[in-house]
Amino acid sequence: MPILFANPAGFWALLGIPVILLIHLLQRESKRLPISTLFLLENIDRESIQGRKIERLRNSIPLWLQLLAVLVLTWLLTEPRWSASRTATRVVLVVDSSASMSAFHDRLIEEIESKVPPLTETLGTTEYTCIESHESGNQLYRGTSVSELIEQLRDWTPARSAHSPETALRTGRSLAGSEGTLIFVSDHVPETLPFAASLLSVGEPIENVGFTGFQIDNSEEVASWEVSIKNYSDTPQTRRWVLASGGTRTEPREISLNAGETRSLKGKFPQSRDRISLVLEDDEFSRDDQLFLVVPEPKPLLLAQAASPDTDALVRSLVDSLENAPLATGDQTPDLAFASYNPLDPQPFPAVSIVFLNQKAVPQQFLKGSIVSANHPLVSGLDWQGLIARVTPAIPPKEEDVALLWQGDRPLVLLREKGGQRQLLFNFDVPHSNAERLPAFIVLIHRFIHRVRNDKVALEVRNTELSEPLSLAVDRGAEASDLILSTGEETQTLAPKRASSLRSPRAPGFFEVRQGDQPLLRGTANFADTREADFSEATSNSTLDKLPKKITEQHTVSDPWWQIWVIALLALALGAWFFLSKTNRRETSPQGTQHA
Repeated sequence: MPILFANPAGFWALLGIPVILLIHLLQRESKRLPISTLFLLENIDRESIQGRKIERLRNSIPLWLQLLAVLVLTWLLTEPRWSASRTATRVVLVVDSSASMSAFHDRLIEEIESKVPPLTETLGTTEYTCIESHESGNQLYRGTSVSELIEQLRDWTPARSAHSPETALRTGRSLAGSEGTLIFVSDHVPETLPFAASLLSVGEPIENVGFTGFQIDNSEEVASWEVSIKNYSDTPQTRRWVLASGGTRTEPREISLNAGETRSLKGKFPQSRDRISLVLEDDEFSRDDQLFLVVPEPKPLLLAQAASPDTDALVRSLVDSLENAPLATGDQTPDLAFASYNPLDPQPFPAVSIVFLNQKAVPQQFLKGSIVSANHPLVSGLDWQGLIARVTPAIPPKEEDVALLWQGDRPLVLLREKGGQRQLLFNFDVPHSNAERLPAFIVLIHRFIHRVRNDKVALEVRNTELSEPLSLAVDRGAEASDLILSTGEETQTLAPKRASSLRSPRAPGFFEVRQGDQPLLRGTANFADTREADFSEATSNSTLDKLPKKITEQHTVSDPWWQIWVIALLALALGAWFFLSKTNRRETSPQGTQHA
């Protein structure tokens, strides 16, 4: 088993060897002993008569005992240890994948390269695992090479919004095991780190200015935009900005902001242009220095009106409140129809429709009982307590109907979805009620229309956040084409069955999603998490200093004979003392007798 020393400073004890040798090289002046005859002189060691001086080293038992004592003491002080097993040492790095880390990407690599390998340099093989801190983050690396780990980190770009690393740390601890090392790498210092994780923080406060939000108004013939810019630092800042559209750019203009100030910029989209980009002068955090905008446009929704004259005014007001929802003309097939139901002259409903019950003859009685809504997204949070409806024959229910609203034992609103049918049925006389004056009535209709629009396979134009989930209606048939997301720089291809996992790009810019020849989405991806743009609490810190000793203790065993070495050291010290005291007694005792 390989041996290592937990306390290399203990080797300084070896300096005792030259000290002992020097002491033994120094001799004392010889004593004069008056004697009567030479034959009575005992055999004594030769000593210098000139006082203390360096002479040849004499072999003696105390010398060897003292030298051995120094060696044993050095062995004990260096704390020798042996590898406890042949398994690799595990080090798991959970790197903060929030967007703010992109400002310290180079520093992150330098810190990991300089501080992580020394943690286990005295041990054998080390297995490194690196994962992102987001709960759905990727595994960036797993292997035994630090250089390969660094190369993977060079190609990695953190782009997530602010999040808790707890889930990733739990995963990291399970990968590292109870004796492995878990390190969280971030640009700030969390209040607490669970699962016995150590911290390596590589951040520092920086002076950042960036876009914080936007608003687009396309109610007029030429759409207008308004954006906000914030100075996150504690000092005044000045930045230049330009507007770009269709390959042209405006002249740079300056905007000055006081510490913590937010200001707005306004303007109109260029004539015949439906997309622009606003660019701020670069700083250390560049993700919020660009803002890409398109004039939003929902999917077109063709409407048809098959309702009775009593509901014409209601339907017209609903149609006027919808965006990009014209009435179908000629041979166009409508996506949604407004219809009415007369219980005295029942007619079949269009497949996708909103149906208003209308008896025409004014009912005399009012419905009684408490109004109760179902636990359903279409009616969630809506207040129906002010509804006043009259007693009429009801729409014949079907087994698959879902009742969204009741009054007493009568369902007032039904949702019928089966096969190709999608129908919202108002099972009370709408023209002779006060439903039009209830916000809940209008909101319910808009929610249903929004569902129908979302399920239509058609082109939509909208602005999104970075990595935002894209809910798109796609063709899922057996021969359906793959989905293609393109940004101009890269292309991503997904099978239709994986459409639910589609996200907007992780980098700001324009993008498009297509399925075969059918465009599904033209949009923009923009940085929107202002928490990640504030670097006032970014700092550098490390708790890795104590890890090498801890890792060594966990993966090695101490000298099992250290008690024996302590006893041996004591025995050597006592032995040296005994022989030295014996020599001193012999030298101080009378060496002969003087005769007359």
